[in-house]
Amino acid sequence: MKRIVMILGGKGGTGKTAFTRLLLDVMHSKGINYLAYDADTENPELYEYYQNFGSGVRLLNFIEVAEAKRFFTEIKAESPDSVIVDMPGASSNKTREIISKFGLFKIAGDLGYRVTLVTVLNLGYSVITSLKTMADFCGNQADYVIVKNLCWDKGSGFQRWENSKTSGAIASLQGIEISMPELEYSTFDTLIEKGLPYSAATEENGFPFGDYLLVSGFLDQAKPELEKAGLYLGLQQPEVKPAASSSATTSKQVKATASTSRRGQKKTNEQQ
Repeated sequence: MKRIVMILGGKGGTGKTAFTRLLLDVMHSKGINYLAYDADTENPELYEYYQNFGSGVRLLNFIEVAEAKRFFTEIKAESPDSVIVDMPGASSNKTREIISKFGLFKIAGDLGYRVTLVTVLNLGYSVITSLKTMADFCGNQADYVIVKNLCWDKGSGFQRWENSKTSGAIASLQGIEISMPELEYSTFDTLIEKGLPYSAATEENGFPFGDYLLVSGFLDQAKPELEKAGLYLGLQQPEVKPAASSSATTSKQVKATASTSRRGQKKTNEQQ
């Protein structure tokens, strides 16, 4: 099925937008037909830096009813293979209200989509608690991708997550865990200053060669991780069921012709 992918994460600052940028870069490189929305209207970084990249990014205040109406209307009208939404931090309660009000999972299914909830982890409790609440609410109506943002891993790893009951609950729902590699802060800051997508960080665009190498290494490490959850993240284009093949039709015609020929031959023999 096609995918509606919603990127979530605690109170903000976990790396949601950094991950969403990465996902859009990979989608663009694979030629995926997508719609992307920046629902973090308080801090619309994704819109600022990716509005003119690939298929672009649209601003959307998803937790407002009128804006949510526009969201569903545009999906129905344009029918992209993947829909990506960078959600604002600390919006779980409002998000669940909109999901209930519009019947997100039913309308998604009616339009040929499956919903994926992506949670980008830091080392805090709040993001785990937020994910637990969403998973309890959505259950198996959605698929789950957990992204361990390695910029937070300073030796202790993600033990708080791995030892949590929520981790086991997500595993029972067939959730997939992947990692997002660390990109040097100074290099990321240069990307922000120049307003460049990851894949546009080249010397031709005035990007320092050393930083270009670091971004290239980051992408090389990140792409296999995304592919681990490619189905859930909308990176695999939906298969189109072929119409009845001409070869099958031809086969039927050949059998019919052969049958007619045998009847005609039998009649001739009887006459003789």
